[in-house]
Amino acid sequence: MPPVIELQNISKTFIERNWQTLLFRKPRCTKALDGVSLTVEKGEVMGLLGPNGAGKTTLIKILSTLVTPDEGMVRIAGHKLKHCLKIRKKIGLVSTNDRTFYWRLTGRENLDFFATLYNIHGLAKKTKINQVLELTKMQDKADFRFMAYSAGQKQRLSIARAMLSEPEILLLDEATSSLDPIAARRILDFTRKTLVQREKKTVIWCTHDLNEADEICDRLTIMYQGRVLHSGSCQLIKTLHQQKQIYSLTVDTMHTVLQEQADFHLLNEGKPGLQSCRISINQEDIPNLIHTLSTEGIKIFECSHIEQTLEAAFSELITRQPPVHSYGN
Repeated sequence: MPPVIELQNISKTFIERNWQTLLFRKPRCTKALDGVSLTVEKGEVMGLLGPNGAGKTTLIKILSTLVTPDEGMVRIAGHKLKHCLKIRKKIGLVSTNDRTFYWRLTGRENLDFFATLYNIHGLAKKTKINQVLELTKMQDKADFRFMAYSAGQKQRLSIARAMLSEPEILLLDEATSSLDPIAARRILDFTRKTLVQREKKTVIWCTHDLNEADEICDRLTIMYQGRVLHSGSCQLIKTLHQQKQIYSLTVDTMHTVLQEQADFHLLNEGKPGLQSCRISINQEDIPNLIHTLSTEGIKIFECSHIEQTLEAAFSELITRQPPVHSYGN
């Protein structure tokens, strides 16, 4: 089965024009995307990660047909970008921009308006509105004005609006950025359990929260300066640049053979009469280390591998990259 989203060598440059650029005839150019290629399979959650200015939002706008790339090929649900009307029937965009709703209208009235824009009318419109309200558990708040909603309720109504057209693909841009931990947890659970597992939707999850991405995403795409640095499973990203593994050991005596290991760090969590440390070592060298300690009469009570966090892997990957720059034309 072909991927539901396929991008090949996508590039996009924005030209800033103001009185200075007009006066000196030197427009300022920013390359938002530089040869981006990636695929997303049907039914998976693909996370988009990257610092500010990495090109994530521009990529989301291209996928939602709001921006046209300068170069490259885009295929969404079997359609090329020139068939934008067909693509728009296949996608639903969920953003944190409250201004896209009418604040003095109720949630139901907002959905009625947007359903009309989707060319849904009559009994079909009433039925569909009730379905998406039930899906997002907004029935009890449907007849309240939008201005009275909490941040979590606004976000759920945004998802309900995106579901009006029964899209195959959902684009969620910073879906939990303004939510408290409880509301964010509800959105995460709803996305994974309801949208993906039950409704079989494909989700692009754009976020700055690395713990959130590690929990909900099947694969991650890390972007920087408009380029894709790496794309793969969360586990692959975590171990991508980890030359040595991190281990925690608990022993009865802290021997010099441990203190001489790379990144040795004494821990204060050992039990009475025991000492614990953390070291970096190649995985294949662990048996020799254990044998050496045993030969020296050291009793080993615990030896466990510590998995690198996604945040540590992400930070290491980004800090190795050159600084962001713009250029004149």
